[in-house]
Amino acid sequence: MLEQIHTHLAALSAYVGALPEFLGTLQDQFQASRQSHEAIQHLKGRELINEHIAREHASARAEIISAQPGHRTPEDLAFSYDRDRGALKQGVRMLTLYHSSVRRVATVGEWAKAMAAAGGEIRTLNGRFPRSIIFDRRVTFVPVHSGEGEPPADEAVMISDPLVVARIAYAFDLFWERADPWYGGTRGEDQGLATTALQRAILRELCMGRTQAQAARNLGIGPAWINEHLSQLRKKLDVATLNEVIYWWAKSPDHELQD
Repeated sequence: MLEQIHTHLAALSAYVGALPEFLGTLQDQFQASRQSHEAIQHLKGRELINEHIAREHASARAEIISAQPGHRTPEDLAFSYDRDRGALKQGVRMLTLYHSSVRRVATVGEWAKAMAAAGGEIRTLNGRFPRSIIFDRRVTFVPVHSGEGEPPADEAVMISDPLVVARIAYAFDLFWERADPWYGGTRGEDQGLATTALQRAILRELCMGRTQAQAARNLGIGPAWINEHLSQLRKKLDVATLNEVIYWWAKSPDHELQD
């Protein structure tokens, strides 16, 4: 009986001794196979969102990417002015993408001029693109898309998963390549074409069967501005109707340009 007890105690002791290492290995495998809770965070409230953005902005060492498809208020621009200039002085590369419609907004133009003078790169694009802020291609902030209506302005998703951040940054790069520098040469009439980049974007929308109201919504501009640009184009082409413009567009060299 004593021998049997000693045998059982020895086996139990060996089992207990190996248990911590086994549990540690099991935990490592479990963590490796699941999405980290911190990799994707749902932030609610402007104060909380701005707090996280400010922390990542201060931590950025190489690059700050910002895609802003909507209009930024003078308050937003003033708030970011000193912070962005400070990052540029520290050698951080800043890429900012706006919709072409903001070129008519004086406050945004002043901000863009100051940022460009400090070393920032600003471009504008006709058409829709997703909103995002990316710091060092390490962490990104994106809107909360539920599939119903516009994303709420007081909610955001903070993502630090490397694969997801890389995918969002890759999408930004594609839009950035197609965009026009705010300061410098642009595509359009400078190349001897009859249309501007925005007019081409409008005509593409209309040729896809969309109404002017739908085109305005997709391009992020007002219907009145679409009417203004189409009116300018009719005068330039010396035609009276939109149908004539579209007929000309289908056969023109402008139609072949890939913006």
